[in-house]
Amino acid sequence: MEQKNQLLNSYTQKDNGMNFYIHTLTSENELKDIHRHDFFQIILMEQGEAHHAIDFSEYTMHSQSVSVVFPRQMHRLSLSKDARATIVLFDETVFCAEMLRNELKDYNINLQKKINHISLSAEPEVFEQLLELVENIRALQVELNPLRKMQVKLTIKIMLLKIIDSYSDSESLSLNESDTSLYIQFREKVDSNYQNQRKVNRYADELGVSVKKLTAVCRHYCGLSPLEVIHEKLSLELKKVLALDDISFKEVAFEFGFSSQSALNKYIEQKFGLTPLALKNELKVVAKKK
Repeated sequence: MEQKNQLLNSYTQKDNGMNFYIHTLTSENELKDIHRHDFFQIILMEQGEAHHAIDFSEYTMHSQSVSVVFPRQMHRLSLSKDARATIVLFDETVFCAEMLRNELKDYNINLQKKINHISLSAEPEVFEQLLELVENIRALQVELNPLRKMQVKLTIKIMLLKIIDSYSDSESLSLNESDTSLYIQFREKVDSNYQNQRKVNRYADELGVSVKKLTAVCRHYCGLSPLEVIHEKLSLELKKVLALDDISFKEVAFEFGFSSQSALNKYIEQKFGLTPLALKNELKVVAKKK
């Protein structure tokens, strides 16, 4: 199976200079095949409903719900016949990651899971504001110039900030500033190094803390131990590769830093209770669902 990665310039008429795009989605032009992107998507469900699968989690999107899909997340969207959704696509240069690491770090705790799906039915005014911002972008796109491109980027940032602000803020976001930074840094390191580094003490050493401290912080923010965080990321990415890509188990073992195919087999059997082939076949069925 060909790797199903979609690039932003496939929507922008191959114009590599464009880092955003807006289009309307209905049941007639939906993309039912599971796929992943190299860009962000904000999906605004205006009417009808949709079944949305993101990284093996299932959501039902009703009118006035929003979904933010992050780069490299695997997803599929199936719409009802009366459904209409607006999708804003943009790359990682539009929403500065440094903003989330610094000024907004308290809101960057497990952010993907929080804004992959949000219902705004109790806050219809927020949903209307988001639609108004989309119309502002459409107006700016009519005759783009460098200043208007900057305005579009700022408008998309405002959309994202409104969406982030809409999820519940009643939970305790942090123990203190240093613990927040430690947790975010650990997650970022895991995201970058899970294929080749799976020893908790190595991460703790790189972060300049004890394993006990790192464990306490992870338990507070996500309820998992550091090793469980590493294995959660590894298992998710393994499932994506097995579901979407036609590569051998030997190649998978090499790509994910296992010492051998036997070591990969043992990990899969322990984590999923299936042989690698059985897991792959099961995931292929999930990937083909419509």
